[in-house]
Amino acid sequence: MSFTFIHVTDSHLGPTPDSLVYYYNPAAALTATIEDMARRASGAAFLIHTGDLARNSRTPEGYECAKLVYGLQGQAGAPGPLTMTAAGLRLPWYYVPGNSDDRAQCLARLFRPQEGGAEQFNHTWQQDGVRFLTLDWGAWGTDEYTLVPEVFDWLSRQLQVREPTVIFTHHPPLHVGVEFIDSQTPTDLPRLQELIGQSSVIAVFHGHTHHAWENRIGDIPVFGTGSITFRERLLQPEQREIAPPQYRVVTVHDDGSVDAPIHHVPAD
Repeated sequence: MSFTFIHVTDSHLGPTPDSLVYYYNPAAALTATIEDMARRASGAAFLIHTGDLARNSRTPEGYECAKLVYGLQGQAGAPGPLTMTAAGLRLPWYYVPGNSDDRAQCLARLFRPQEGGAEQFNHTWQQDGVRFLTLDWGAWGTDEYTLVPEVFDWLSRQLQVREPTVIFTHHPPLHVGVEFIDSQTPTDLPRLQELIGQSSVIAVFHGHTHHAWENRIGDIPVFGTGSITFRERLLQPEQREIAPPQYRVVTVHDDGSVDAPIHHVPAD
């Protein structure tokens, strides 16, 4: 039976719900997004937020702000689920961190400690016959990233399982065609793309770029979702722009195909 889930990314929340970033209130934008979700997608199976929940690694109070805005309840190990209760919703809530996330602070403020003191969020879970996988590149405090050998080896082992699989990650696993973004990617992306392309992955979802993309690794769709917070202009990245927050309501069909339309949150 087909089911839906919600993809959100890059909220960059400040310490409190009224904190401003470049004169922009990301908590208010996230609140408006959640309210729009409640109108459009209250029947979703879960919500996944793919990184940069807090403003940056120096503002871990952003995780406390996220608890308030999402109405997070319960206890769980990373990547969740916690229970999201804002706007009358009651959805399982999962998280995979990005380059603005201090892993230790994120774990301490949102989740139970992980076994063995591990800080990376590389995990899998099952939902309605589909396997979901959170891929944590482990890079934080920098826009540049690389898939370290132990993470690549873990992913390689996981993708040997021949089941329909959806990958959630922060960084794009391919070039998006914009120089200032693509220059940050690791040189061994082709090796990662070959691994994914030969697997039973049916879709990949990422954040990081603050803009929406739809690309492919072979026949596998790769969806980037626009940010909740401000965006850098693609041709002038030193300039910020204000645009409607985005999220995707994703449908996984019985045949393994995936639809993931973008929803733009309307201004009040």
